[in-house]
Amino acid sequence: MTLTTFFGCAFTAYGPSLAIFLGSIAPNAQLVILMVSSAFFWLISVLLASAIWYIASNSRDTFPVTIIYTVLLQELFRYFLYLLINRAESGLNMVASHPKSRFNRSGYAFAAGLGFGLMFGIISYITQLVNSLGPGVIMCESCKTVSLYFISAITTSILILHHCAWMMISFTGFTNRSWLRVAWVVITHYGASYLTILNSSPTVNYGCAYQIMGNLVLLIASAIIVFADMRHLHQKLS
Repeated sequence: MTLTTFFGCAFTAYGPSLAIFLGSIAPNAQLVILMVSSAFFWLISVLLASAIWYIASNSRDTFPVTIIYTVLLQELFRYFLYLLINRAESGLNMVASHPKSRFNRSGYAFAAGLGFGLMFGIISYITQLVNSLGPGVIMCESCKTVSLYFISAITTSILILHHCAWMMISFTGFTNRSWLRVAWVVITHYGASYLTILNSSPTVNYGCAYQIMGNLVLLIASAIIVFADMRHLHQKLS
């Protein structure tokens, strides 16, 4: 059962994002480079967060406090990544398949978001995935009958998709000076992160279910915003 659990959790956590990568990003070397670059930006943000965690020894065991500066640093580096891509956009468009397409920036944002999300998923979940090989099983604190490995796999998959949507929304917000969109990304990032605390809360029955449903609602809302922005852009071109 350990190999079954391992591959089941691995495909649950990374399957959707890998399918997106193979179908949309891998055929375009330019997007692959952007995805890898954005993953590096996420790593830098987590490196700084780790340094803060190490220095602030009094708050090491306080997960809600750790979320505050970790999410803030990720959003700060999301903005830095936007500035870099915005500066290099003319050069990127020159070698793009459709140099004059207004959808290029959306494609760059999507690839960058997938890089952010995949690196998050690898770093945050890979240890649990390896532990799922056995010999024992860790049950979820808030859902005693469900394996923590499986709940974390679902959460990881959703959060990777979150990063794709957040990157696209934030790029539109930065470009159009739509600070409501930027605020939405920051607020929902905090909301999605704090919802994960429900997984390890023994006082909340079925907390893992509430966490997954809450994150799905946030993801659907973000997807609606993305589709609305893409539709608006399409109408401008018509």
